Formats: sequence, structure tokens, C-alpha cells
Amino acid sequence: MPPFLATALGAVRILLAVAFAILGIPLALLVVLLSLGSTHRRARLGGYGVFLWSKLTRRALGIHVQVQGTPPPPGSFVIANHVSHFDILVLTSLYPTSLVAKKEILSWPLIGQLAWLIGTVFVDRQNRDATASVAEHMRGYLAAGATITLFPEGTCGDGQKILPFKRSLFSVPADLQRPTYPVALCYPDPAAAWCDDTPFALHMFRLLCQPQQRAVVVFGAPIAPGLPRKELAFAAQAKVEELFAQARH
Repeated sequence: MPPFLATALGAVRILLAVAFAILGIPLALLVVLLSLGSTHRRARLGGYGVFLWSKLTRRALGIHVQVQGTPPPPGSFVIANHVSHFDILVLTSLYPTSLVAKKEILSWPLIGQLAWLIGTVFVDRQNRDATASVAEHMRGYLAAGATITLFPEGTCGDGQKILPFKRSLFSVPADLQRPTYPVALCYPDPAAAWCDDTPFALHMFRLLCQPQQRAVVVFGAPIAPGLPRKELAFAAQAKVEELFAQARH
């Protein structure tokens, strides 16, 4: 595609992304109104609302997803590797879920407000003492039947390998005796990985200038409950690495 057409395509898609984010705000407010007094209900309803919104947005932005395996059932604890800006949009378009995300997302225009309105659990990486309250929040969501998706690497990888998992929040499925559902994401385009200092908006614009972005998502069989936190984290990482290798081939 000629450079000027690619730039025009990227600009149109950025405008579409902004438009869908704005259109998502009334949906998020409706979720808040229907779940007044219950953040757990907000998480459950928000997961379904984002599921519908993400399907439409992903297709409008030209992101094609190849799926292997079966998405997790409601009320699941899901862990996935983290590669790109598109990971959240891709996963939330495949199954209803709430997310555990870094607190910095709150400062992102529109996206941060949407994430807060649907009950995202935010993690302050600078405050290790907050882990207990985050874990308690997650337990409440799971008990209310909401699915929780966690990116235990804590940051985006380079798309070539899985980074070491942070283990603290694996206490949630370990304590509740819940199965853990592993998921692997892979992008054939190496540029999809966000692992340098490129600003968020510029990196996304470059990706949206491509005619199509393709993601491969592999859902694995659940890891049965019964393992303590650290052993569960190691088992989950091994399983995601296995699924990631499968996705890349």
C-alpha cells in the first residue's frame, strides 16, 4: 500500500477508535446505573457490555483473530501473556471478562474512563501493600460470577518469548480452589509488540496504518485447583509457554 494511503487509513481508524470509545461511554454508564451499590454486579454486567463493544470495535479497526480452543466459562480466572495494545481488545471480544490492569490506564483519554466505569481492577505497581486489597477485589468478582483476566507478566513482552510471571495474585485461585485458564496471544507482525519507548498513540497509529492486523489466540485446558500459589504460577507459565509455541506455528 502506498505510504499516503496507509497514513490515510491509519487516520480514519484512529477517528473510528475515538468514535467507538465515545459511543461506549453511554453503555458504560448504563452498566453503572444497573449495578448501583454493587461493584461485583458492575464487573459482571460490564464484562458483557465490553464483549459486545469490543467485537464491533475490533472489526472496525481491521483486527482479524484466529482462535484455537474454547474460551473460558463465566466466573473463570484467566491468565494470558501480554504483547500489544490490542491484547485487551482482542480478548474482550472473545469472552465477557473484567480485567486486572495497571493504574496508569486511568490517565488514558476515554479508555481509562471506560475501564473504570466497567469495574476494572487497577493495580498500583509502586505500592506493594495494595496487593492484598486487589486480591480481595478479585475474589469478590469471582464469587459474583464475573470472569477475571490477568496479564501476570506485568508488562508487554517482545512477542518472541514469555516474560517471568509475577506470582502474588495467583493466591486468588489457589485460595478459592478455582481452576486457572491459560491463554496465549501471538501476532505474526513483529511490529505489534509494544516493548520500547514509542508513545502509546504513535505505536497504535503505526499498527492501524496496516491493511490488517492478525492475532492468534490459543485457549488451553484449565489447570486443576489444588496447587499452592507459587507452584500454580510456575505451572501456569509453563502452560502459556506451550500454548504460545503452538500459536507461533
